[in-house]
Amino acid sequence: MAEPATATRSRSVSGRVFGVVTDGGTYRHIAYLLLRFPLGVAYFTAFVTGVALGVALVPLAVGVPILAAVLGLADHVALVEAALLRRLLGREATWEPADLSKLPVWPYFKTVGTDPRCYLLVAFFLATFFVGTFAFVAVTVAFTVALAYLLAPLLFWLPGVTYGGAGTVGDVAVDLGPVDLTVTADAVGFVAVDTLPEALVASLFGAVLGLVALHVFNAAGRVHGAVTQTLLTR
Repeated sequence: MAEPATATRSRSVSGRVFGVVTDGGTYRHIAYLLLRFPLGVAYFTAFVTGVALGVALVPLAVGVPILAAVLGLADHVALVEAALLRRLLGREATWEPADLSKLPVWPYFKTVGTDPRCYLLVAFFLATFFVGTFAFVAVTVAFTVALAYLLAPLLFWLPGVTYGGAGTVGDVAVDLGPVDLTVTADAVGFVAVDTLPEALVASLFGAVLGLVALHVFNAAGRVHGAVTQTLLTR
């Protein structure tokens, strides 16, 4: 006997809303986003140093080979991004950099210097620093606040644990002993916890915030992975 269409539709909707919690792909996409931060720091340091040094030394004719070497570095660092896409996100991504062992130095520099995608890679690696920093802060704040409020019924009465809020735009403080988090926003400013009913409401707020954050960061990781895959596709 076929299931009623309403029941199937209801289960489908609930699966889309709550399935993100148990889907392993969600956490892989979030991990991919979080990796943007340390990789972004490494990329930014290497490429800004290389570009700045190369531009500064162009009048001495040494800068041109340095800038070409920066492009060659980007060509090889793309292998890291391709490996992350394959192993972490399960996406098909391959990258074949120009092989210095098969080309003399100057033809190699000419190859990477005339490949537009090497310039796109440098821009991508520099942008990774800003994307990674924003993603790290957003993920950390969102899930810290969500978890703190989700556990409010268990924590609000403990000595040294306080939840504070204000009804207007300002600081919202969550003090869990060694962890002191202050978020400036009016969206969560009303969630102050002093009693058990307030703690239950705060716990519901934390659950909703965590669920929304999972959806948002899962989608962000998926989009970022798709953009990177497109960039690496020859």
